[in-house]
Amino acid sequence: MRKVLIDDRWAGDTGIGRLCKEVINYTPDEVESSFVASKMGLGNLFSPLMLGNEIRKAKPEIFYSPSFMPPVSFSAPYIFTVHDLMHLFYYSKMHRIYYQQVISRLAKKAKKIITVSHFSKQQLVELLGIRSELINVIYNGIDTSFMQNTEKHVLDRPYLLYVGNRRRNKNIPAMLVAFAQANIPKDFIFLLTGNPNPDLIVLISKLKISSRVRFLGFVKESELPKLYKGAFATLFVSLMEGFGLPLIESMASGTPVLTSSESALPEIAADAALCVDPYSVEAITDGINRLVDDGDLYNNLIEKGLQRAKDFSWQTTAKKTWDTILL
Repeated sequence: MRKVLIDDRWAGDTGIGRLCKEVINYTPDEVESSFVASKMGLGNLFSPLMLGNEIRKAKPEIFYSPSFMPPVSFSAPYIFTVHDLMHLFYYSKMHRIYYQQVISRLAKKAKKIITVSHFSKQQLVELLGIRSELINVIYNGIDTSFMQNTEKHVLDRPYLLYVGNRRRNKNIPAMLVAFAQANIPKDFIFLLTGNPNPDLIVLISKLKISSRVRFLGFVKESELPKLYKGAFATLFVSLMEGFGLPLIESMASGTPVLTSSESALPEIAADAALCVDPYSVEAITDGINRLVDDGDLYNNLIEKGLQRAKDFSWQTTAKKTWDTILL
């Protein structure tokens, strides 16, 4: 039996959380798993020290974390998954310094680093100076419920959908302005998961689209397949993403996607989504217009999206992750 310590504090209703749960679900028979006992918060600056202490106590053959938090440890080799380097661009100056001066140095001592796209691998090499041969690219997966679901979220009006948080890289203000400017029937509404922040409320009022924008609050993961299935299209025009789960979740639901031509998004979308410049409101507006007006494009994206979604499986992701851990 191989003894592996896993940092399962990340398990939850996020992309990282889903990866964590799937890796644990597909634990090979030859592995004896144990889990980090500490309840220290995920964002705590002392996490590397705590993880080093956990490794010394558990005495595993190897340590694995599903996110970018390596331990201070010389008592066992470690492997972890990096989803993106957003902390270098969209967080505080202290976050940036911490990642550059602490996390990157620990990362270079890892047995292996897993990342979720070739874009993220390139960033790790260029921005943190990590050796290319140290990094394995393993794509995230998709739950079979999105492909198997036949139910739709029903509204009295057609809707465009955004699934995600309020962080700056998500580019929500630009999508709202583009939606307001789009030459589409006024019965279309824009649905967003989560709640608005004060700046978005002000912007929506200024654009005079308050009656056409709805925030859904927290949406259970089990409700997402119906939400995607009922949408006319999904808008996910981020400035930067390491992967972009909503792309393949929407594709698997048979719903076309308007996404970004930047970062990992065109890599994950391949030719199965409409990619536009996320820094150009006019380009986003034109993309929305094309999805509504061009029936041939719309139907082609449905077909290509369903095919592209078949390339992603949590079982495959977990198997490749365990192959890397046990190498």
